[in-house]
Amino acid sequence: MHRMSSVSLCVIVLSGIVLHAHAQEAPVTGKEIQDTWAGRTLLGTAANGAPVAMRLLADGTATISAGSTNDSGTWRTTVDGYCTTWKMIRAGHERCFTARRSGSNVTVLNPDGTVSGQFHEIK
Repeated sequence: MHRMSSVSLCVIVLSGIVLHAHAQEAPVTGKEIQDTWAGRTLLGTAANGAPVAMRLLADGTATISAGSTNDSGTWRTTVDGYCTTWKMIRAGHERCFTARRSGSNVTVLNPDGTVSGQFHEIK
């Protein structure tokens, strides 16, 4: 019985840590993306671990280098995120993303909620 209560306590404590960490994340709005990302280069990693450098220009054009892929296209903000359309990536189909900030890291989420990648630095 003592072992069971120790395990239960451990699960409760770990659940609290996970909930606390999740609660510290903040959504990144489209306005914030426009104000802080436009004209800058975002450095990070794709979901597969490949290095990523994405540059979003104020005129709505963009470039990306992800692993061995280099592409150009367009971008726009939405109320709760941003959308990109690349010439080669996704065969030119637009995809919209949301982003969540935790400290200095920004996690980018696909429409289905899976992680697309993370940005660690904005230059």
